Amino acid sequence: MTNFVHINICEIDDPDFQAMVAELRHAVGWDTEGFDEVVKRPLSSLLMMIGREKKLLTTQHLAVNGILTTKVDKLRFDSVVSGVCEELARLKNRNVECFDGKTVLSLIKHCYKVFSRTAARAKKPNSKERKYQFATELIKSRRRNGDL
Repeated sequence: MTNFVHINICEIDDPDFQAMVAELRHAVGWDTEGFDEVVKRPLSSLLMMIGREKKLLTTQHLAVNGILTTKVDKLRFDSVVSGVCEELARLKNRNVECFDGKTVLSLIKHCYKVFSRTAARAKKPNSKERKYQFATELIKSRRRNGDL
């Protein structure tokens, strides 16, 4: 089984896949000049950039009969886009049949965050930890001033 998510976008010659990438670019609102560099990277990199820049994936400006608006269960079984959908669902620990009846764009919206995980927020110190930090800072400042 081929890992389409980790192959460079320009190396996949499937016209449906290239149309999907073009529709993704259009849905996010990137211009074609800056997008030429992205095409030399894998699809996972594109999805990570969408997540990091907090771009919204919307169907507002997409063609009605495009790849991203096609239902997942209506895709050809042997197509590259179907393989990409299967990989994204597998990375999200789901089966692709869970997304039957949903569009390819909704599957991508549900699964692209796998590539753009953010670090967990730092936990705020509790009152005991704050008292300890205050006491140690007080001791350090007294040592610097020569009070101790």
